Amino acid sequence: MKFSSNPRQQILETASQLFYQKGIQKVGINEIIATSGVAKRTLYRYFTSKDKLIEAVMKHRATEWLHWFETTTRNRGNTAKERLLATFDVLQEWYASPDFRGCPFINAVLEIADASHPAHDVSVQVRESIRLQIKQLAEQAGVKDSESFSQQYLLLIGGASLMATIEGVSIGANHGRQALSTLIDSSRELPL
Repeated sequence: MKFSSNPRQQILETASQLFYQKGIQKVGINEIIATSGVAKRTLYRYFTSKDKLIEAVMKHRATEWLHWFETTTRNRGNTAKERLLATFDVLQEWYASPDFRGCPFINAVLEIADASHPAHDVSVQVRESIRLQIKQLAEQAGVKDSESFSQQYLLLIGGASLMATIEGVSIGANHGRQALSTLIDSSRELPL
Protein backbone atom coordinates (compact mmCIF):
# COMPACT_ATOMS: atom_id res chain seq x y z
CA MET A 1 0.00 0.00 0.00
CA LYS A 2 1.39 3.41 -0.99
CA PHE A 3 1.38 5.94 1.86
CA SER A 4 0.88 9.67 1.69
CA SER A 5 3.12 12.00 3.68
CA ASN A 6 -0.03 13.73 4.96
CA PRO A 7 -1.42 11.68 7.89
CA ARG A 8 -5.05 12.68 7.22
CA GLN A 9 -4.72 11.74 3.56
CA GLN A 10 -2.96 8.52 4.51
CA ILE A 11 -5.85 7.57 6.80
CA LEU A 12 -8.42 8.44 4.11
CA GLU A 13 -6.66 6.42 1.42
CA THR A 14 -6.12 3.44 3.70
CA ALA A 15 -9.72 3.44 4.96
CA SER A 16 -11.02 3.91 1.42
CA GLN A 17 -9.10 0.86 0.16
CA LEU A 18 -10.04 -1.30 3.13
CA PHE A 19 -13.72 -0.30 3.06
CA TYR A 20 -13.90 -1.05 -0.64
CA GLN A 21 -12.03 -4.36 -0.46
CA LYS A 22 -13.60 -5.79 2.70
CA GLY A 23 -16.73 -3.75 3.39
CA ILE A 24 -17.34 -0.82 5.72
CA GLN A 25 -18.85 -2.90 8.51
CA LYS A 26 -16.04 -5.48 8.49
CA VAL A 27 -13.21 -2.99 8.86
CA GLY A 28 -12.51 -1.67 12.33
CA ILE A 29 -10.60 1.38 13.44
CA ASN A 30 -7.75 -0.78 14.73
CA GLU A 31 -7.23 -2.34 11.29
CA ILE A 32 -7.16 1.11 9.69
CA ILE A 33 -4.61 2.27 12.27
CA ALA A 34 -2.41 -0.81 11.78
CA THR A 35 -2.56 -0.69 7.99
CA SER A 36 -2.03 3.06 7.68
CA GLY A 37 0.79 3.12 10.20
CA VAL A 38 -0.61 6.13 12.06
CA ALA A 39 -1.14 6.34 15.80
CA LYS A 40 -4.64 5.95 17.23
CA ARG A 41 -4.36 9.47 18.59
CA THR A 42 -3.59 10.81 15.09
CA LEU A 43 -6.64 9.10 13.60
CA TYR A 44 -8.93 10.51 16.28
CA ARG A 45 -7.43 13.97 15.88
CA TYR A 46 -8.76 14.02 12.32
CA PHE A 47 -11.83 11.81 12.70
CA THR A 48 -13.68 11.75 16.02
CA SER A 49 -15.63 8.58 15.18
CA LYS A 50 -15.85 5.82 12.60
CA ASP A 51 -18.96 7.50 11.19
CA LYS A 52 -16.99 10.72 10.62
CA LEU A 53 -14.28 8.69 8.91
CA ILE A 54 -16.85 6.90 6.72
CA GLU A 55 -18.34 10.25 5.70
CA ALA A 56 -14.90 11.68 4.86
CA VAL A 57 -13.93 8.55 2.91
CA MET A 58 -17.17 8.70 0.92
CA LYS A 59 -16.64 12.38 0.08
CA HIS A 60 -13.02 11.69 -0.87
CA ARG A 61 -14.01 8.74 -3.06
CA ALA A 62 -16.88 10.72 -4.64
CA THR A 63 -14.57 13.56 -5.63
CA GLU A 64 -12.04 11.18 -7.14
CA TRP A 65 -14.61 8.99 -8.92
CA LEU A 66 -16.59 11.86 -10.41
CA HIS A 67 -13.42 13.55 -11.63
CA TRP A 68 -12.26 10.27 -13.21
CA PHE A 69 -15.64 9.62 -14.85
CA GLU A 70 -16.03 13.13 -16.25
CA THR A 71 -12.50 13.55 -17.59
CA THR A 72 -12.33 10.05 -19.03
CA THR A 73 -15.62 10.33 -20.89
CA ARG A 74 -14.95 13.89 -22.02
CA ASN A 75 -11.88 12.73 -23.92
CA ARG A 76 -13.75 10.06 -25.86
CA GLY A 77 -15.82 10.80 -28.90
CA ASN A 78 -16.30 13.87 -31.06
CA THR A 79 -20.06 14.26 -30.64
CA ALA A 80 -22.35 14.29 -27.63
CA LYS A 81 -23.81 10.94 -28.69
CA GLU A 82 -20.34 9.41 -28.93
CA ARG A 83 -19.47 10.75 -25.46
CA LEU A 84 -22.73 9.39 -24.03
CA LEU A 85 -22.00 5.96 -25.48
CA ALA A 86 -18.38 6.16 -24.33
CA THR A 87 -19.56 6.32 -20.72
CA PHE A 88 -20.31 2.62 -21.00
CA ASP A 89 -16.90 1.94 -22.57
CA VAL A 90 -15.31 3.62 -19.55
CA LEU A 91 -17.55 1.68 -17.18
CA GLN A 92 -16.69 -1.58 -18.93
CA GLU A 93 -12.99 -0.91 -18.33
CA TRP A 94 -13.74 -0.22 -14.66
CA TYR A 95 -15.85 -3.35 -14.29
CA ALA A 96 -13.10 -5.45 -15.89
CA SER A 97 -10.36 -4.16 -13.57
CA PRO A 98 -9.10 -6.82 -11.16
CA ASP A 99 -9.86 -4.72 -8.07
CA PHE A 100 -13.50 -3.99 -9.03
CA ARG A 101 -15.77 -4.78 -6.07
CA GLY A 102 -18.94 -3.07 -7.20
CA CYS A 103 -20.00 0.55 -7.06
CA PRO A 104 -18.65 1.92 -3.77
CA PHE A 105 -21.63 4.24 -3.41
CA ILE A 106 -24.24 1.52 -3.88
CA ASN A 107 -22.19 -0.73 -1.59
CA ALA A 108 -22.12 1.90 1.15
CA VAL A 109 -25.87 2.55 1.00
CA LEU A 110 -26.61 -1.17 1.16
CA GLU A 111 -24.13 -1.83 3.94
CA ILE A 112 -25.05 1.03 6.19
CA ALA A 113 -28.80 0.80 5.49
CA ASP A 114 -29.49 4.03 7.35
CA ALA A 115 -30.87 6.79 5.14
CA SER A 116 -29.89 9.40 7.73
CA HIS A 117 -26.20 8.43 7.61
CA PRO A 118 -24.06 11.00 5.75
CA ALA A 119 -22.74 8.25 3.44
CA HIS A 120 -26.23 7.94 2.03
CA ASP A 121 -26.29 11.66 1.16
CA VAL A 122 -22.90 11.42 -0.51
CA SER A 123 -24.14 8.51 -2.64
CA VAL A 124 -27.25 10.47 -3.64
CA GLN A 125 -25.06 13.44 -4.57
CA VAL A 126 -22.85 11.25 -6.75
CA ARG A 127 -25.91 9.88 -8.52
CA GLU A 128 -27.19 13.42 -9.09
CA SER A 129 -23.81 14.62 -10.40
CA ILE A 130 -23.76 11.78 -12.93
CA ARG A 131 -27.37 12.53 -13.91
CA LEU A 132 -26.63 16.21 -14.50
CA GLN A 133 -23.57 15.38 -16.62
CA ILE A 134 -25.66 12.98 -18.71
CA LYS A 135 -28.54 15.47 -18.94
CA GLN A 136 -26.17 18.09 -20.37
CA LEU A 137 -24.76 15.64 -22.92
CA ALA A 138 -28.29 14.55 -23.84
CA GLU A 139 -29.28 18.17 -24.51
CA GLN A 140 -26.21 18.56 -26.72
CA ALA A 141 -27.18 15.35 -28.54
CA GLY A 142 -30.66 16.75 -29.30
CA VAL A 143 -32.62 14.57 -26.91
CA LYS A 144 -36.21 15.85 -26.48
CA ASP A 145 -36.70 15.21 -22.77
CA SER A 146 -33.22 15.27 -21.27
CA GLU A 147 -34.63 15.10 -17.73
CA SER A 148 -36.40 11.80 -18.31
CA PHE A 149 -33.51 10.55 -20.44
CA SER A 150 -31.02 11.18 -17.61
CA GLN A 151 -33.15 9.14 -15.19
CA GLN A 152 -33.37 6.31 -17.71
CA TYR A 153 -29.61 6.46 -18.10
CA LEU A 154 -29.21 5.97 -14.35
CA LEU A 155 -31.30 2.80 -14.59
CA LEU A 156 -28.96 1.51 -17.29
CA ILE A 157 -25.79 2.33 -15.37
CA GLY A 158 -27.24 0.86 -12.17
CA GLY A 159 -28.19 -2.36 -13.93
CA ALA A 160 -24.79 -2.67 -15.59
CA SER A 161 -23.03 -2.02 -12.27
CA LEU A 162 -25.12 -4.64 -10.47
CA MET A 163 -24.53 -7.17 -13.23
CA ALA A 164 -20.78 -6.57 -13.00
CA THR A 165 -20.88 -6.91 -9.21
CA ILE A 166 -23.10 -9.99 -9.01
CA GLU A 167 -21.82 -11.91 -12.02
CA GLY A 168 -18.23 -10.68 -12.02
CA VAL A 169 -18.31 -9.84 -15.72
CA SER A 170 -18.19 -6.55 -17.59
CA ILE A 171 -20.61 -7.57 -20.38
CA GLY A 172 -23.43 -5.55 -18.76
CA ALA A 173 -21.69 -2.42 -19.99
CA ASN A 174 -22.06 -3.66 -23.58
CA HIS A 175 -25.76 -4.28 -23.04
CA GLY A 176 -26.10 -0.86 -21.41
CA ARG A 177 -24.31 0.78 -24.34
CA GLN A 178 -26.64 -0.91 -26.85
CA ALA A 179 -29.74 0.09 -24.88
CA LEU A 180 -28.41 3.64 -24.54
CA SER A 181 -27.84 3.91 -28.31
CA THR A 182 -31.44 2.87 -28.93
CA LEU A 183 -32.66 5.27 -26.26
CA ILE A 184 -30.69 8.18 -27.75
CA ASP A 185 -31.96 7.53 -31.27
CA SER A 186 -35.58 7.21 -30.17
CA SER A 187 -35.38 10.34 -27.99
CA ARG A 188 -33.90 12.85 -30.43
CA GLU A 189 -35.84 15.80 -31.75
CA LEU A 190 -34.09 15.75 -35.08
CA PRO A 191 -31.75 13.18 -36.56
CA LEU A 192 -28.15 14.38 -36.37
